[in-house]
Amino acid sequence: MSRSILYGILTFCMVVFVSCLGDPATSLTMANQVGVVATNVGPGKAVYVKGGDVISSEDFQQVNVEEGECILFDYSVDYGAAENVDGGVNNGYITATIYENTISEVNQWNLFNTLDTVSVEDNELLISSLQSRSAYIKGRLFLFTEIKNHQVEQQDSFALAYSPLQAIDDDQIYTLYLRAFLKEEVETENGQSMIIPCAFDIHDFVDKIAKESSSQEVKFRINYASAFGKDSLSVVWKSSDIFTIELSEK
Repeated sequence: MSRSILYGILTFCMVVFVSCLGDPATSLTMANQVGVVATNVGPGKAVYVKGGDVISSEDFQQVNVEEGECILFDYSVDYGAAENVDGGVNNGYITATIYENTISEVNQWNLFNTLDTVSVEDNELLISSLQSRSAYIKGRLFLFTEIKNHQVEQQDSFALAYSPLQAIDDDQIYTLYLRAFLKEEVETENGQSMIIPCAFDIHDFVDKIAKESSSQEVKFRINYASAFGKDSLSVVWKSSDIFTIELSEK
């Protein structure tokens, strides 16, 4: 997929139980979910979703997605269907209805181990909030950032960084730093608050902690650039809630 998408401030993650797809006691629809595409699972193309499930469908084989691509999409599953009663073990995936018209690409960004928490960068954008909603799938950390006065067609880039000098400790709550930048300016008058999904490759960071710590989880806060200092030459950071990754989810 080549498209990317911005969501308005009222967009939320929804779980909707439905009766139109098989038994309503076993059928559900998941809206605005994130996933990572694999092209060598089951019938070929499948999606890893939060919690470790792998879903696929016959129609999904025709969708223009690539290995490792991060997507946002809606899907429905009937867990009572014959092909899913074993949890998809025999097939290697859970058969689902994946709504192609809802699929959009989520841009991926790297995690950097160099850190400057003071200087204002060129074209830096301020992040007004960071949602508590997140997911860790196949080494990618999915975050949902809110930027005010954002143009619909505006192009942004994101950077997540940490200090490699942080000690690895079983009880450590690590600190990561998130920044946003204007990649391409759009000449329109009125912007609005936009929630922008992002994916960051943090596999090496998590893997390092898993190898050097006996803890079964990784906890971290994300400091994000929320304002500029009075001299406009420094960054004011705001801290998120604590995010937790279960190491069994790797």
